[in-house]
Amino acid sequence: ENLIIKGNNLLALHSLKKEFAGKVKLIYIDPPYYFKDTKSDDAFAYNSNFKLSAWLTFMKNRLTIAKELLKDDGVIFVQIDDDGQAYLQLLLNDIFNNNYLNTIIVKAKASSGASGGGEDKKLKKNTEYIHVFCKQNFKKFKEQLIEERLNVYMQDLKDNEKNFAYTNILIDSGNIKYINSTKDGRGNEIKIYKHENYIIKSIKQIAKDEQLTEYEVYKKYINKIFTTENAQTSIRERVHNAVKDYDNLLTAKYVPVSGRNKNKLTQVQFIGSTKRLVSYLFHTCIIKKGEVFKTIKVGTLWGDMSWSSVSNEGGVRFGGGKKPERLIQRIIDMSTEKGDIVLDYHLGSGTTCAVAHKMGRQYIGIEQLDYGKNDSVVRLQNVANGDQTGISKVLNWQGGREFIYFIYFELAKWNEKAKEEILSKKSLDELIEFFDEIYEKYFLNYNLKIKEFKEKVIKEEDFKKLSLDEQKKMFITMLDNNQMYVQKTEMEDKKFGIDKKDIKFTKQFYNNEK
Repeated sequence: ENLIIKGNNLLALHSLKKEFAGKVKLIYIDPPYYFKDTKSDDAFAYNSNFKLSAWLTFMKNRLTIAKELLKDDGVIFVQIDDDGQAYLQLLLNDIFNNNYLNTIIVKAKASSGASGGGEDKKLKKNTEYIHVFCKQNFKKFKEQLIEERLNVYMQDLKDNEKNFAYTNILIDSGNIKYINSTKDGRGNEIKIYKHENYIIKSIKQIAKDEQLTEYEVYKKYINKIFTTENAQTSIRERVHNAVKDYDNLLTAKYVPVSGRNKNKLTQVQFIGSTKRLVSYLFHTCIIKKGEVFKTIKVGTLWGDMSWSSVSNEGGVRFGGGKKPERLIQRIIDMSTEKGDIVLDYHLGSGTTCAVAHKMGRQYIGIEQLDYGKNDSVVRLQNVANGDQTGISKVLNWQGGREFIYFIYFELAKWNEKAKEEILSKKSLDELIEFFDEIYEKYFLNYNLKIKEFKEKVIKEEDFKKLSLDEQKKMFITMLDNNQMYVQKTEMEDKKFGIDKKDIKFTKQFYNNEK
C-alpha cells in the first residue's frame, strides 16, 4: 500500500529502511530552505532561520539515510532557492559520490523580494533550483516535450533575430525509382530510390501565389514542409558513397536494429551533392483544434509552469511553499514507470503524493507538522474522491480508492507531545503551570537543574522580558531530544498508553510478526 507517515522524518526514514532499502525509484523533496537573511515570518514550528552549519547537518542526516532507500538506478530531485543551492550541491556531491546529473532552473510564480536586511539592494527572486543526482546505475530520463503555438514560436525566433529553419515545401515528390543498394553496419540492405520531376517551393513563394499568410501556409502544408541538416549519421555516409554523383532528392529505405524504429521499415530522405538530411516539420509538431503547435524538448530551464491556480490545487492551501502539480508530474513522468515507488519526506501539503496517486505510482510521504484542514491526508482524500484541480483534467482523473489506496501512519509521540503543548501556550503563566506536568511525565535533559529553573530562572525579570516565543524555546530545550517518540522496545510500557492493536501492527510492520 501507499504510506503517509506523520512524525519526525529522520526517525521515519530509519524506520522504513528494513522494508524499503533499495526499492525507491524517485525521491523528490522541497525541504526547509536556508536563508542568508533573517526571515521576518519565521515560524518556530517550521524553522526558516537556520544557521548554515545547522541546516547542512539537518540536510545531511536525512539525505544519507534516504540514499539507502533508493534503487541502484534511482534518482533524487532536491528543490532549493539561490541562497542554499551552492552549499546543497556540494553536500549532495559528497553524499552521492559525485553522481551529479543536472541542475534544473524553475521559473517561480512571481518575483519576490529578498527578506530581511538588504531587501532593496538585491534583484527580485523569480527562480528556484532543483539539483538532480543518481545513486549509481542511472540509465536515462524519458523525453519530455512542451507545446507552443507555431506562430508564437516563430515570432519568438524573429524577436530574437533568429531564422526559422523550415522554409521549403515538397509540393510534389515526383516519380520514385530504385537506383542502388548498400548495407548498414550489420550487413542489412539499404535500398536507395531517386525522385524525378519533384517540385519544391518556398513558404514565401506559396504565400504570394495563394495569397495566404505565412502561418496559413504552414497550417495548410504542415506535412510537406522541411529543412535540411548536415546530420552526422552512418546511413547518410553509406548512401553518399553508394550514389556520389546523384545530387537530387533521394529516399533510403531500411530496417533499423535499434532505436525507436527498431525492426520497422523506415525511410529517410537526402538531397544535394553532400546528401543533406531532409527533416520534416510535422515530426516536431502536433495539430490541436486546427492549430499547429511546435513540440520542444525540455531541457534544464523550466519556464512553462503555470502557478496561477497552485494555491487551490488539491483543495488545500499552504502559504508560499506550495509547488504546482504540473512540476511534480514532469519529474515523476521523466523518472519513473507505473508501479515505481516515489518518496517525499518533506511532504507539506502533499503535492508529490497527490500527483503520484493520480499517475498510478506507489508512494511514501512523511511530514512532521499537522496542517489541519490543509493537511496532506485531507488532500489525498480529496484526490481519491475525484479532485479536479491540478493535473486531473489532463489525466482524466476521476478518483477512486479501489485500485490505489493509502494508509496513514503516525509515529507514537512522547516528548513531542510536550513540545506541542508548549507551543500551544498563550502566556508565560500557562507555561509555568505546565512545568510540573513536564517534570512528572516526560523525559528531561539529564543536566537540567529542575529546582533552580522553577524557583529562580522563570521568576527573573530578564526571563519575563523575553518574547513568548523565546520563553517557549527555553522550555523546549529542557526536553530530551532522544525521547521525542516512543521507542519500539518500550512500546509495551503502560506509561505510554499504546493500544494493543497498534503494538501488534508495529511488530508486523517492522518484523513481519503475526
